[in-house]
Amino acid sequence: MKKKFAAFVLCLICLLSAVGCGQAKPDTQTPQTADQSAMADDYLTTISGTYVELFPELSKPEYRTIWIDATTPLVGAENAEATTDMLLGMCMAEPYGSEAAEKYAADPDSMAFNCYFLGGIDKFVMDGHTITGLDEQGQEVFSHTYQLLDKENENGFIFYQSEDENSGQFTYFAFSPDTMETTYHLEFRYAEDLNDLQSWFEGNYAYWNAAAIAEDYDQATMENVIELFATENLSEAE
Repeated sequence: MKKKFAAFVLCLICLLSAVGCGQAKPDTQTPQTADQSAMADDYLTTISGTYVELFPELSKPEYRTIWIDATTPLVGAENAEATTDMLLGMCMAEPYGSEAAEKYAADPDSMAFNCYFLGGIDKFVMDGHTITGLDEQGQEVFSHTYQLLDKENENGFIFYQSEDENSGQFTYFAFSPDTMETTYHLEFRYAEDLNDLQSWFEGNYAYWNAAAIAEDYDQATMENVIELFATENLSEAE
């Protein structure tokens, strides 16, 4: 089990890679690579809805049994609790940017990602090509219309740029091609400088990758995303 647990850190890269935590099996969970170009043209229109942070939802006590049921067949009943805590901890760190880079350079074993929303956002509302961010009181933090950027990258993300001037931290978005229908969650990043979206391990947003789930998700969706998360990461560790 020590080898398996050590491998979880390596699996973090797979989990947060551009293909998302369910993309390793495109035949059943994500659009085929050949379809991604067409999908990119209308990607924002395929994810319309209101989204909240994924990991606070995943970690709710009422879903603990789902986690144990998903991890037990892969690591054994005696390791299911610890494995669940480790999987959740992979994406619930607070540091990001230079602070995280310095911390993990000094202590690589503590490496984890911040997968929360930044910039005072509590919910994202996707409506066609308009993205709106709301704070905890439901007040609008920003709302812009975005256009697709013709920008290839090794991570496979789909890039968008705000059509409004002075959009600040919300000028650029980079989306993994996840949808609620394919991987039951979204993964994306946003920044004022496009260069900050090129690497997960460098720049002002190092070790940060926002993860979201539809606000109106149901029990079946939660079961699916937990099973997907556990299976993909633990299978890679075997």
